[in-house]
Amino acid sequence: MNLIYTFTNFAIGTCIASHMAVVFDRWENRNFIFSRSYCKNCHFELSLLDEIPLISYLLLKGRCHYCKQSIPSELFLFELVGGFAFSLIDFSSISGITSSVFLSSLLLTAIADFYEKEFDLFFLFPAITIAILENKFSAFTTLDFISLILIISIFSWNIFKHKMGLGDLLIYLTIASYLTPSIANIIFLFACFSLLLFFVIEHKDSNYYYPFIPFIFLGSVLTQFLN
Repeated sequence: MNLIYTFTNFAIGTCIASHMAVVFDRWENRNFIFSRSYCKNCHFELSLLDEIPLISYLLLKGRCHYCKQSIPSELFLFELVGGFAFSLIDFSSISGITSSVFLSSLLLTAIADFYEKEFDLFFLFPAITIAILENKFSAFTTLDFISLILIISIFSWNIFKHKMGLGDLLIYLTIASYLTPSIANIIFLFACFSLLLFFVIEHKDSNYYYPFIPFIFLGSVLTQFLN
């Protein structure tokens, strides 16, 4: 039963991730709710069989069913990571629903950062709102407050030196407010290790700017499986 529950949540997560990618892609036109999906190359409307997260990509071998244009592989990756991100969520509870909204907001922000290395603040607004409404500040320990001040100082220094963006600090404060600074620190530690591993594998130029928020989201996913 638990396996079925986890698999169902995984499938839901892939659908959420797929839709978040659509929201980002059509954000300027605001037509991501009622309009049908279509191939950006041939503009042919996609059928439901062409839009099944993960499965359609594999069956179509990463190409459009109609014009055979390559489908960006990162879309498959977003759906895969999204599936794992939501696989442990209890959608039958209020806390599970708020967690899913928080993760969806963070995922949308990560997708925007991946493509544009910046994001619309509105993407993060739901996560910020939930973090404020949850009001977990009273649960912070003395160590939490000390680490929060220390991490904010480190971030501020790196932002001043133009080594990080202000958005990274905002993401940290949002996660720290919602999950406590201790968990946020673990998430960012995973993010740093993941980014370092990616850097070694990719062999990019040392001056290449890596979007950090996708790795933060990946860190939040990994942290879930350790709790």
